[in-house]
Amino acid sequence: MSKHSLTLVFEDGRSETIQADESDTVYLACLRNKIRILTDCLEGACATCRGRCIEGEYELDEYAEEALSDEEFAQREVLTCQMHVKSDCIVEFPYASKEAFREGPKSWTCVVVAVEMVSSTVARLEISLKAGEEGRPAFLPGQYVHLSVPGTDEVRSYSFANPPSETGNFEFFIKLLDDGVMSGWLRETAKPGEEIAMTGPFGHFYLRRPDTPVVMVAGGTGLAPMLSMLDHMVAQGWTGQKVHLLCGANAVEELFSDDKIKAYSGQGIDLSIDYAVVEGSDEWRGAVGHVTDLLNDNHLASESEIYLCGPPPMIEAAESWLAAQGVDGKRVHAEKFLPS
Repeated sequence: MSKHSLTLVFEDGRSETIQADESDTVYLACLRNKIRILTDCLEGACATCRGRCIEGEYELDEYAEEALSDEEFAQREVLTCQMHVKSDCIVEFPYASKEAFREGPKSWTCVVVAVEMVSSTVARLEISLKAGEEGRPAFLPGQYVHLSVPGTDEVRSYSFANPPSETGNFEFFIKLLDDGVMSGWLRETAKPGEEIAMTGPFGHFYLRRPDTPVVMVAGGTGLAPMLSMLDHMVAQGWTGQKVHLLCGANAVEELFSDDKIKAYSGQGIDLSIDYAVVEGSDEWRGAVGHVTDLLNDNHLASESEIYLCGPPPMIEAAESWLAAQGVDGKRVHAEKFLPS
């Protein structure tokens, strides 16, 4: 029987990726990997093991209609004690990871490879696994990890900007704040070879395989997970749908990765890009205002899948506008970036 990647995402955002044999139920595949997802009857009758398959192909053994109705089945609700994966799958569970794991999330010791300023307020941090570290974080494009702040007991959360398919270093874009703990380290003391701990991955904000047009709205360093998603689309050949990227910043000099974004069109993605800055300049020819001002009815055509990432006011403004247009909340995926 074939094996497939199975990613489990729990209510608190922790995720874990394992290999599952088609002959095993998801419950049994988890048990083989020392993950005890909630179960009771193991016969498809009680629904204790219920989850939702976000992506992938699967089959279910016999189960009771009382445990899973036809409507729930159509919404890709699954009984994991009866579920067999037939391709790579992502399953979300409606309970916290502590119910399934005896140990905390995985951590890796990494070393700094490079720190560079890519705009007036954004630093690019590149790290690699320290020699001797085993495995790699198996993340979904859009997810994040906790990074320790060297020399302190503090940790901060940042989204991967690189795709999961890469086997090299890890890339993050970090907004530098005047009094931020991570910002101070990056600005003043960070140097290649310094150790930094990485824990994770986490997050419900991740790319779904696109079967409709995609709209991405990024404010500031909220662009980072979008780059991971776009790189993943290229790597997987998921380039059959149009992608509209709306990018915003407070000022022109805070924008970054413009060359990388423009290069996607040459890599097969049908990508259109709009920019907005809150404070324009004499040389600026783009829109002036908030990035959410760029949203219009054209972005809602063909049941677009919508990804929002940036500061809380941006997310809230976008969600309010989308809700007022009658957009189904299931098509909207959001991640708020909090200053720290």
